[in-house]
Amino acid sequence: MSDPAGRDETISSAEHHEVLVVGGGPGGLGAAAVLEGWRPRLRDGVPFSFRVPGVEDMARAHVDDLLKVDMRAVAETGLRPIDFFRSLHHPSGAASSPGDLPLEFSKGQGADWLMLTTDPPGGLWNNVPRDQLTLSPGHWMEMAPYPLAQFANETGLPLDPDALIHKNPLVEYYHALPDRLGLSSRIRRGERVTRICPAQDTGQGRFVVESVSSPDGIKHVRTSNCLVFGIGPRSLLRQLDVPGIDLPYVNTHYDHPDSFPGDRVLIVGGGRSADWAATELHDAGKHVAYAMRQQRDVHLRLINDSQNLPYYARIAEIMTSDSGRLGLLYGSHARQFLPGGQVEIDTPEGLVTLEVDHVVVEIGGDPDYGLLSGFPPLTLVPMRDRYRFQLMQMSVDPATFESVDIPGLYPAGYLAEGTGLSVIGFHAGAYLMGGDILRRLGRV
Repeated sequence: MSDPAGRDETISSAEHHEVLVVGGGPGGLGAAAVLEGWRPRLRDGVPFSFRVPGVEDMARAHVDDLLKVDMRAVAETGLRPIDFFRSLHHPSGAASSPGDLPLEFSKGQGADWLMLTTDPPGGLWNNVPRDQLTLSPGHWMEMAPYPLAQFANETGLPLDPDALIHKNPLVEYYHALPDRLGLSSRIRRGERVTRICPAQDTGQGRFVVESVSSPDGIKHVRTSNCLVFGIGPRSLLRQLDVPGIDLPYVNTHYDHPDSFPGDRVLIVGGGRSADWAATELHDAGKHVAYAMRQQRDVHLRLINDSQNLPYYARIAEIMTSDSGRLGLLYGSHARQFLPGGQVEIDTPEGLVTLEVDHVVVEIGGDPDYGLLSGFPPLTLVPMRDRYRFQLMQMSVDPATFESVDIPGLYPAGYLAEGTGLSVIGFHAGAYLMGGDILRRLGRV
């Protein structure tokens, strides 16, 4: 085959699957569970109302397999198809014990699928700071086939599904989920996808997926009929293009204060991760300078709107205290990093030079849509929220979550248009895309 870049590659021996899932985060895991055959059903004897005329009748007509419900017909009633499943998983604002939910699962026929993921199950959650809090209650972050309360009961972990959950128990949950749902044998960990292009003369499938496994560096080529694209919102990290970025005292990842001996730390950023790092480093006794491009009123608005989150309540408290160990540089950016821990920062008042022990650069990332080489341009729509979470989402068919631009491509997680901040916002999309794929394969 000749690829779009003009290279000659033989892929006649490529491994073929009906579905490839790229990315092992919550979006990819949710889709994988449906593709494995975990079918959502309506629990007998549990009254439930969708509050939209006709929808409840559609559900009860397929009580044993809700994937059979015509999602286009649901959409015509005025109810978003994703909200059909979301309301069954989260019918109220509080966590419910698994036996009380209208939704339950049975195992049916699945698809031939394979997941390729750089990180362990849980995706980018494996790489957030050690003690990071989520923005939402634990039960918002769960996969419906394996509720967090059930995981807590089986492991004996003291988890409150209604409370904000820390990174560590959440990652333990995501690590346990593949074994619990029988997904592990189909997950190829440590594989970094390098390119996804249209299949041309392979005789099978629509997609060619190239990857490199770590640490052996072996290259793999696989083909598939359908592709679940769940690479995550920060699969392409932003780069701070200033002199000295490669000096040893400059860090592009924050985990915990223990990683930063010394007293003086500069944070360059301005998003939620940078806010967390500034708060935690201050409370560990460090002197923290925090440089961000945004203006003071924008930052204060976020803090005031986020007082339900403990670390935003804490940063507000620090800013009104007289600790003297948090310096905020608004409308500023780093000009260069110099040897010996000197940093030049452009501020509205002019050039400032700081002497620091460490710099933490937390400037976020974007979805790596560049992996989709050779396909038509994507229709992207902006997604913004009051917590400064922002990215460009792929436009999808709301009934199936299939890309409007690339047949057979299903963006998962945050990448799909119309989803929100957490797993509660996008997990229900797994049933839309999984149901559509299984229907195409004649399994529904």
